[in-house]
Amino acid sequence: MKVYLIIIACIQGLAIPLEKSCIIEPMKDQIFKSVNECLMFVDYFKANVEAGSPDLYVTGFCTTKEFNSV
Repeated sequence: MKVYLIIIACIQGLAIPLEKSCIIEPMKDQIFKSVNECLMFVDYFKANVEAGSPDLYVTGFCTTKEFNSV
């Protein structure tokens, strides 16, 4: 089973159009052993990124996928 992380980051700004205020970024370089480990990384990542910018909001989505080697 593989655990995947998708980060969602949004900037709150009056000059930015709503459709351009958020990005969704799959984190392909991160490898997690469990969903819990992934969620802990989301909390760590969020705290570090948001601390540097009060108008930036970050969240993450962790999911699993079974894979079969044939």
